[in-house]
Amino acid sequence: MNSKKITNMALTAIILMSSPFAYTQTLEEVIVTAQIREQSLQDVPISVSAIDGEVIEDRSVDNLQSLSASIPNFMVVETQIDTSISIRGVRSGANKGFEQSVPMNFDGVTYPRSQLARTPLVDLERVEVLRGPQPTLFGKNAIGGAVSVTSAKPTEEFEGKFSTSFESEHDESQSLVVLSGPLSDDLLGRLTVSTREMDGWITNQRMKRVEPQRDETYIRGQLAWTDNNDIDYNLKVETADFDSVGYAMEALAPQDGYGLVFAGPIAVETNEDWVRSSGETFSQNTMDNFVFTSNIPLDNGGTLTSITSMVEYDSYEVLDVDYVALEILDGTNQTEKYEQTSQEIRYTSPGGEDLDYIVGAYFQSADVDVTDYVPLGSFLALAGPPVSMLVGTNWDRLYKQSSEMYSVFGQADINLEGNWKLTVGARYSNEDKDGSRNLTLDGTGTALAGSPMLNVLWAAVLNVGPHNIASSRSESSFDPMVRLSYDLSDNAQMYVSYTEGSKAGGFDIRGNSIPGTPLVSSAGGWEFEEEKATNIEWGYKMKSDRASFDFTYFTTEYEDLQTSVFDGVLGFKVGNASAAELDGFEMQGRYLIAEGLEFYGSLASLNYEFTDWKNSQCAYGEVATNGIYCDRSGASVILAPEDTANAGFAYETVLSNNWVLDANLNVDYSSEYFVTTNLDKNIKENGYSKVGLVLGLESSDGKWRLSLIGDNLTDERIKVVGGTIPLARVFVGLASGGALDGIAYDAIYARPKNIAIKLDYNF
Repeated sequence: MNSKKITNMALTAIILMSSPFAYTQTLEEVIVTAQIREQSLQDVPISVSAIDGEVIEDRSVDNLQSLSASIPNFMVVETQIDTSISIRGVRSGANKGFEQSVPMNFDGVTYPRSQLARTPLVDLERVEVLRGPQPTLFGKNAIGGAVSVTSAKPTEEFEGKFSTSFESEHDESQSLVVLSGPLSDDLLGRLTVSTREMDGWITNQRMKRVEPQRDETYIRGQLAWTDNNDIDYNLKVETADFDSVGYAMEALAPQDGYGLVFAGPIAVETNEDWVRSSGETFSQNTMDNFVFTSNIPLDNGGTLTSITSMVEYDSYEVLDVDYVALEILDGTNQTEKYEQTSQEIRYTSPGGEDLDYIVGAYFQSADVDVTDYVPLGSFLALAGPPVSMLVGTNWDRLYKQSSEMYSVFGQADINLEGNWKLTVGARYSNEDKDGSRNLTLDGTGTALAGSPMLNVLWAAVLNVGPHNIASSRSESSFDPMVRLSYDLSDNAQMYVSYTEGSKAGGFDIRGNSIPGTPLVSSAGGWEFEEEKATNIEWGYKMKSDRASFDFTYFTTEYEDLQTSVFDGVLGFKVGNASAAELDGFEMQGRYLIAEGLEFYGSLASLNYEFTDWKNSQCAYGEVATNGIYCDRSGASVILAPEDTANAGFAYETVLSNNWVLDANLNVDYSSEYFVTTNLDKNIKENGYSKVGLVLGLESSDGKWRLSLIGDNLTDERIKVVGGTIPLARVFVGLASGGALDGIAYDAIYARPKNIAIKLDYNF
């Protein structure tokens, strides 16, 4: 999108938001804590989208993936092995050794692991999405942005809520119970319990069931009290079980010889028809969280805050990672166990002075254990010896990592003469990591038991080699930020900022070999280095009684990008292989058209370009430019549509019987984007417009509410993420004696049309 078009769109929006009509009703102010302090959204000089907890509840949104569809330049996808958060096209690759480029911050506690991004979103005050590097206040690894989630707090008056909803097409039911109020003169409590069950929408012919199934239970308890010195304490304890069965996946787009080889009795279903066929797949996850927060008011009006937390989760998954009905890699399973303790102490000055500042220190200790077990199934027998000799053999991979990190940070707002404000901030971090990876091959019960041919065949067919490696690393980083803002009036400001960000290096969890592994070609790496970013933004924000509007232009350079490149067989090569530049804009606004009728909209444009990535995996049919790799310099990236937008109307009116009718019509738009890391054009998402509608009827006393909630009413078939079916080319070559080449793909899809009915009772 060219600069002239951007300018015209921004000017049109400003004129619209500033139109001279007046009404008795005023636009409700949105409060955020993107800079730790409570501020109006329009006063925060960064690109941030905020979604109120009531809106999340009314739309029956219960996870980040569902929420992300309505926030431009923000995408959350649940893949076969993890959950990925992307802002402005910046995300972590599919390797559990990578720190998250966009961490989730829940009630002041960083959730750095992808599995924690699946935490249910229930009973919240708000969710804030901060775009661009956010290292100063949200940690060194927030190189792409941050997602800040704030839960609803205990109330001084007793209140309760019961909510239940049902969606018939996918047999989904959800329930929520909230109890909040005083337990004594100084003690408040809040209990939140939610459950969700769903059958899914894709028929798995082999397993004779509908997928993806969901079974989730979430419990949060909070105690809040104030002592005689006006010190506020809050204790939060959470526990959750979120389990799933199957994928929202289909095999599709067979190329060349694939359809000839996988035909007849071994046919693979590749029609896009909500039908798939594969073996057993499920994921079982438990999460426990403890957070103790103290806010200590000081005599000078400032506040000393302490946040102590312990987070842990266990994950056990059984996977059919060949993604087809044939028994090739069925029974693959992996586990992940994570434990984290953290302590943050910060001082926040009173605010409203010529110098407002925040200073603090942070410490985190974490341990992660990951196992990965892959057996080879009976389909290999069709290939004949010596490949058929691998049937019944397996690999077993164990990864362990421990880390300790500390950091100090500060940010100061300095009021200058003439409506100018200078903001400076920085975070210094130091992190030590110890990691080890052990991969063994086992042929027990087969003809290869104890034979050196076991290693030879695994290397020749699957590029896997046994190994045992361990090492330690230590790194430090300094991430500064400078921002200059100018108040054009009491209701408008402009700002420009410069930020540096970094993301920690580490060790490769998923590797199947290491440099020097005997018999294995193109062996994967083991250690990767720190990733860095430099970001410049210019923004404008305005507000009035009936309108708000903000616009941000950004340009960012990334160096030493951590990449994970599929070797075309079964493994990945990890390293710092690329650099990228991106630029674009985000704009969003709200406008009160008349009493009870509000228009809201947002629009984003993104141009993401690799400036140096010579060793990417080639797409099918693409000629290698560097040995076995392809040069992606000048190309875009996965999950980065050029244009995304959201728009809608919110309407509310009082009926003759004093009941309140409300309606919210919402449209999400995305242009085309790549869904595979090798940018294969055979499986792109071609773009979509998705419509949602919420109709609500609420009693005059606010106790009862009945809602009809529709999502994806246009029934768009949306590819979320995709890839190459593992071993597809290998088996086509084996079956045809090398005479044929061919491939097919797999894709995970967003949920199709669904309409739920929801009943709320407040007491």
